[in-house]
Amino acid sequence: MKALLMRLFPGRVDNDFDGHRAALWLLGLFVALKLAMGVNSILNTASVAAGADGLPLDSFGPAAARAVLMLFALVALGQLTLAAIALIALVRYRAMVPLMFLVLLGEQLVRRFIVQVYAVERTEGFPPGWYVNIGLLVLLAIGLVLSLWPARRR
Repeated sequence: MKALLMRLFPGRVDNDFDGHRAALWLLGLFVALKLAMGVNSILNTASVAAGADGLPLDSFGPAAARAVLMLFALVALGQLTLAAIALIALVRYRAMVPLMFLVLLGEQLVRRFIVQVYAVERTEGFPPGWYVNIGLLVLLAIGLVLSLWPARRR
């Protein structure tokens, strides 16, 4: 148990990484996807909100739709910030990779919970963004396990 906690919260933040290399590739894939999704959500906010997330913007009043789009873009900015921090950990501070997986997985799970609590009528049953987010959740869970699993040394 202590070894697990030491992997999650290393005593030194350096470039030493003892987990499976596949975890680094998964984090890289996650970061690339989140950077692309974040930039797209900021630049094409209305089309992403209506298309990928299935929000019925036409049924909102103009002020409400604008507020939803502003909040949507702010969430995207937060996602970009987390992705940038994960990229820094991946490139320079690999000892933090397990912790980054834990933080990103926790953020994803809590966000899924909040979406359920404040459920909004969608234009369709499960919009494409739902499947993408579930895929990202699975990717993060696998990455966390691989980052904590000690790699065999040659």
